[in-house]
Amino acid sequence: MQDLGFAGLMAICVALPLLGALMLWPLAPAVPAQAGRRPPFAQVLGRIWGPGVVVGLQGIGFAALGAFFPLYFLARGWDGAGYGLTCFGLGFVAVRVLFGSLPDRVGGVPVALVSLLVEAVGQALLWLAPGPEVAMAGALLTGMGCSMVFPAMGLEAVRRVPAHLRGTAIGGFAAFQDLAYGVTGPLAGWIADHFGHAQVFLVGGLAAALGAAITARLRDAGSSASHCRG
Repeated sequence: MQDLGFAGLMAICVALPLLGALMLWPLAPAVPAQAGRRPPFAQVLGRIWGPGVVVGLQGIGFAALGAFFPLYFLARGWDGAGYGLTCFGLGFVAVRVLFGSLPDRVGGVPVALVSLLVEAVGQALLWLAPGPEVAMAGALLTGMGCSMVFPAMGLEAVRRVPAHLRGTAIGGFAAFQDLAYGVTGPLAGWIADHFGHAQVFLVGGLAAALGAAITARLRDAGSSASHCRG
């Protein structure tokens, strides 16, 4: 990107969404689900808030790394922050490509639970990193952990509503992650200013661990419901 400059980078950022739009152009639209009663949006949120909170907690570590990883390296006097972000991206994409079908095969809850624990470990490595190599390993694990939480919990969210409400459910579900992204920047900036950049990743790790605990409760609640039906 040094040869292209900032303008070249922005040109690529413009071109890639247009390429995506062209790829969508020949696809046939999905057939809408049979219409049914549409409850207020608040009722839909009431059904999906658990998976939504989990994906929001996952998003804290994701946003913290994206916003503060280079600043963290700069504050420590380390080189190679760009490589760390590359490690994050490689971990994220590799898990999606290799294990993208896992939620459909084993269920969203176990996939999200393992993913959040991996993210928590990655954030802990970033928090405690004695050098850039450990920090890059933390970035890699964070990317691997973040990768499958959204699709895994998204599956759980849409399972909680009738077919004709799935679009509404996934929109509300995604809003939890968007809210986490929006809140994390200012909050992490305040934490970095007052307590140091490393503490940003401590918060990200605690958020992922809390997300794992909530996911475990969702699993236990699902098991209890199954036993009751049995």
